[in-house]
Amino acid sequence: MLDNTTTNGTTEREYTPKTSGEYLGHIIDLKTPLSDPFELRDREGKPLGRKARARWFNFKVRVAPETAELTFTHRDHKGTERTHNGVDYVGWEVRGGVPRFLEPTADDDFEANPEGNDAYMRFCETLGVEIPTREIERDGKTLTVQVLPELTTKDVMGFPVTAVVGRGKDWTNPEGKTVPTFKVKFVKEWTDGKRLAGTTTDDLPF
Repeated sequence: MLDNTTTNGTTEREYTPKTSGEYLGHIIDLKTPLSDPFELRDREGKPLGRKARARWFNFKVRVAPETAELTFTHRDHKGTERTHNGVDYVGWEVRGGVPRFLEPTADDDFEANPEGNDAYMRFCETLGVEIPTREIERDGKTLTVQVLPELTTKDVMGFPVTAVVGRGKDWTNPEGKTVPTFKVKFVKEWTDGKRLAGTTTDDLPF
């Protein structure tokens, strides 16, 4: 990613590093692998002594041209804070993911983790997916609860979102240099965004 600069009367392009921020974009990919049972941990990483299983909704957001009009800030290698527009981020594809924790059956060796589905519920709401309700009996009372919908490719492909991007897990390249990575932490509504042509529910061939 580059910025325009002028050196010795000629225009050159300087590297503009990726940075955390909010990007306007569209979901262009969805994968839904099923995890093996895994140990749950608290926010500090301490094991909770129980296992859960989830279906992951791993998606990819492609940054839209409208992001060119937004403002971003990063620090250069000298620690100087620099502000620039988002023109060089257009087309950047950033990955994200959200788990949907499953309810165990009598034959399963994992436990339920309904409180872990808040992020999945917010993801569905952002995508405008209808969340049905049903009535259950608990402690002699009738309660109305929300039922988690099953997201499909038709629900998400081409959908406009505001992707909140942050640092992921850095890695070390063969030269021993730490390389930062970025991921979509979560998505919010893009109020004026339009779904990509050819990706509405009626247009998709499956």
